Amino acid sequence: MLSLLYGLVRIALCMLVPCCAAGALFYAEYQTQFAARYVGQYLVWQNPVREPGGALWQGILASRQTRMSLYDSLAETSIEPSQTPLPVLQNHYQLQYHGTNAAFFAVTRRDTALQPDHLSPENLRELAYSLQIYEQGRSLLTQALVPDHGSYLRALVGAQIALEDGSLFYQLHKNLLAKDEPEAWTFLKMKEEDMAYWRQHLAPLLSADPERAQSDAGPIITAALAEVVQARADALRQGETKHLLTAWDSADGFELRLTRTGDEDQFAAYALMPGHEATAILLPAESVQQHLGLEEQ
Repeated sequence: MLSLLYGLVRIALCMLVPCCAAGALFYAEYQTQFAARYVGQYLVWQNPVREPGGALWQGILASRQTRMSLYDSLAETSIEPSQTPLPVLQNHYQLQYHGTNAAFFAVTRRDTALQPDHLSPENLRELAYSLQIYEQGRSLLTQALVPDHGSYLRALVGAQIALEDGSLFYQLHKNLLAKDEPEAWTFLKMKEEDMAYWRQHLAPLLSADPERAQSDAGPIITAALAEVVQARADALRQGETKHLLTAWDSADGFELRLTRTGDEDQFAAYALMPGHEATAILLPAESVQQHLGLEEQ
């Protein structure tokens, strides 16, 4: 028993020396901070000659360049809070870059709308940022091209419905009358048997592939029908553009994603709105580069 106790005492005495030494070093560092100052000075000496590299470093540089460009542009921006568009007071507009080939806009509703007469310097700076992004995004959306294919198919469906309820005949009458074509009077005040006859001959021309359709409608009426459908498609595209602009002004959670395509003249974009399917649009590459400077990022 005594030998065990003697052994424990020897172990404690052996550990006491390094513990005291470590305590003394910690106390000296706490008082003088010698090690911390030495490490800091060493990093100051070495950082200028370090070779920057790696994806993380490149991401830091890109983020820094974007912030500096934004600060430079904001420094030149004069803003009058009382004349700020209402959407900017109600929503926060953001823009993120993803390399040189993509950008991402986002709209989020503010918890409390900004009051132009009660803005802190921080609010004023953020308001200038949102205003710049708002104007850039709205300018791009006014130039958006909605691909014709989807609009044309919807126009065909609408024309088929109009053929069934008879309203398509009046549209054909107006189209042919504007060209002073005698056939215009065929579609005015039609009898039921005449409607049935023309439904039979016009229905094949409203298929997904009208060029292969067999019909005795005649070239003048066929061309007029194609113009009526195309006018419907154009109206749908214009309505889609107006809808996008409305969403840009008011939709909480609206997103606009831009990606450079293989076509050097265009950027592909998708507009996403809560509760709606994504809308595919095209944007002129020259305009995107002018507004966002992606080629310089």
